[in-house]
Amino acid sequence: MSEGIARDRDIELENIIGNLMIAEYQVDKLQSRLSERVGGLGSGSNKKSSSFVFKKNDKWYRVTLSVEEMTNIGITDDEMA
Repeated sequence: MSEGIARDRDIELENIIGNLMIAEYQVDKLQSRLSERVGGLGSGSNKKSSSFVFKKNDKWYRVTLSVEEMTNIGITDDEMA
């Protein structure tokens, strides 16, 4: 009986599901770290933005990310899903 079950397994599908579970965990951890940082728990700094500069094909680019905490913006958790 156990041989029949083993033959019906889709290893690729199991790997995809495993990767999805890992990705969800990582997103949750990153969101927690970001909310702590913006909320002031993770750092003594009040900086809420960061810049990254890189060069590609002889052109320079700067990406600046700014984060702010928002309250009561009228979006429910159901709408975010």
